Amino acid sequence: MSYGLGAIAGLIFGGIIGQLKNLFIWQSYLRKRGAKDAGPDSAGSVYGRAMVSYFVNILTLAAAFFCRNMVPFSGIAFLIGTAVALTIMNKVLAIQQKRAEDRRKEV
Repeated sequence: MSYGLGAIAGLIFGGIIGQLKNLFIWQSYLRKRGAKDAGPDSAGSVYGRAMVSYFVNILTLAAAFFCRNMVPFSGIAFLIGTAVALTIMNKVLAIQQKRAEDRRKEV
């Protein structure tokens, strides 16, 4: 039971952080890119945002790691759930972007 609660808590924690990360780091860039074609500055912007995104992932996993002994459930399951949720949220963003591009091509 402790492992299940830890995994669920990790999924929730990682999902919330992943959604906020995608909202604040990537959505503004994707909206600007959708409004006009990518220019020469866009590569640097993507690399910068990717580095910030990786840094947020590292901080989130570090927070989950250092909190593993303070949570009332399995800390390892919490850490694994957090990592899985962060990965899933990145895939969700990619799928949403692909759907938005497909809709723009249809119009």
